[in-house]
Amino acid sequence: MHNLRTLNRKLDAMLIMVIAVLILGIALSYNYYKSRRTTFSENSEYAADLLAYSLPSEAARVLEENIRRQPLSEKGLKMRKALAEICMNELNDFDKALGQLLYIKRFALDSAIASGTEEKINYCLTRLGRVYDAERRNMLNEGINPIVNTVASDTVVQLGNKQAIGLNELKLRLSQIGLNEKDLTKENVTNILNQMTHEMLLARAANRENLKKDPEVISMLKKLENNVLMTVYLQKFVFKDVKTDDKEKRMQLLADEITKLSAKEELKINSDVLNKAFGFATDSAKIDSSKN
Repeated sequence: MHNLRTLNRKLDAMLIMVIAVLILGIALSYNYYKSRRTTFSENSEYAADLLAYSLPSEAARVLEENIRRQPLSEKGLKMRKALAEICMNELNDFDKALGQLLYIKRFALDSAIASGTEEKINYCLTRLGRVYDAERRNMLNEGINPIVNTVASDTVVQLGNKQAIGLNELKLRLSQIGLNEKDLTKENVTNILNQMTHEMLLARAANRENLKKDPEVISMLKKLENNVLMTVYLQKFVFKDVKTDDKEKRMQLLADEITKLSAKEELKINSDVLNKAFGFATDSAKIDSSKN
């Protein structure tokens, strides 16, 4: 009996030693692994270096490792956004980019991180050739039901279940270009309709690329808007009683209008800026309308 107790004590001691050795080994392994594992911040900096050296595939791999560590944290979601940008702009991997963007939309919809996500999703859909999906998303964003059939009986051109060009639109274009009834041959009408169709397809493609927000487009539209406004203003308020071919009278009226507007707005030329940039005179001067 005494020998049995002694044996049990020895077995217990050996078991405790084995467990202690295992715990120590695990602790040492964990410390070693931890000491060798890069931090989230280090990975982010490394990814930036890889991009700087034109290694987008490697940068994407590092970002994916970071994302796995913190999938729902703010940092992780920012990494997803960066990864989507790399996939779109560097790797042409629009499937992967779309996946990251949809994740951001699902889990960070109301945060600043999700800014611009819808446009990028549409961009990916367009690049993947899923034009209908992109158009359907645009319609949903505008509050339009993409399922409802809007094809009227006088529809000349339709896209799926949507009216694209109606008969009245075609007739309006024909009247705008001045075609007489004798010129309304089937060939002429077909040519004009084809032109309208091409314009429509190109415009839809431009909208899918979200070009309305492109700075260059905005600048061009603003310039065009100003030109139209100026033309209408002159026709309605300055040249309204003057014949089109009376150029001398029109020039005088324009000069008088510029003089009046300059005085009303107290318009001056900043000579200090001009002198510094071009070496002009330093005195401020009102616009000399007689030279216009």
